[in-house]
Amino acid sequence: MNALKNDFYTIKESSVIGANQTLTVVHLNVDHDIYKGHFPEMPVVPGVCQLQMIKELLEGHLGKKLLTVTGDNIKFTGMIVPPQNAIINIEMTHTLKDAGIISVDARLFFEGTTFTKFKGTFKAQ
Repeated sequence: MNALKNDFYTIKESSVIGANQTLTVVHLNVDHDIYKGHFPEMPVVPGVCQLQMIKELLEGHLGKKLLTVTGDNIKFTGMIVPPQNAIINIEMTHTLKDAGIISVDARLFFEGTTFTKFKGTFKAQ
């Protein structure tokens, strides 16, 4: 998948809130072509795009290219409807394991609504 950053979404702000924890605020491009097919009458952010954003933000934070290894627990608990939710917070906690494996716990949310919870692993390339 091609990078979504600076096309599908842009970073409004990013901060380190703990030793291995980040909080990033992104702005979704509500006019992106992806929404023409997903879905024209009620556009929602595809789950695969949400997972790609997590990967790209972690790559930026770590300064390394990553390969997704596992998605051990992925829960889509609410739909992200771009015209209603153009601003999304992405909170991530990561832990470096053996052999370049990075364990990640991430959450996409805005105010009191959590849209996605992700627990999985990535490998540095």
